[in-house]
Amino acid sequence: MHADLLAQRVVDLIEGAAFPHLDATSVISVIALLLAGAGFVTVRDYALGAGDHLPLLVAEPFPRVEASIGIVPAISADHEALSTRLARYAQHPAVDGLVVVGATAGNVPMPRTVGGVPLRAAIATLRPVGPTH
Repeated sequence: MHADLLAQRVVDLIEGAAFPHLDATSVISVIALLLAGAGFVTVRDYALGAGDHLPLLVAEPFPRVEASIGIVPAISADHEALSTRLARYAQHPAVDGLVVVGATAGNVPMPRTVGGVPLRAAIATLRPVGPTH
């Protein structure tokens, strides 16, 4: 249950953020800064083994750590490849939940769980940051 609540907090923070660019690297960078600023512990490129890396893993700070949420960009990934990656990520013991970040609701997968791990979707919205002229 805690993983689902933590994932929802992460989604709320992501959906309230301004993203100056929507490429996967920029989105993960902004999310990492945003979550670290909110007091979460974040790890970029978390090694899952066999050469697989989770783009971002987030947890509450010690001693409250009860769940770790993997954050995966779906900005330009095809659905089948994304589903395969999510299934691999969900199998790792460090991953208690997943948040998929997409540019629109249409490219974010809809199942509530992947391999028994809660899955949430967040929409990254392109918004100008700073002066626009």
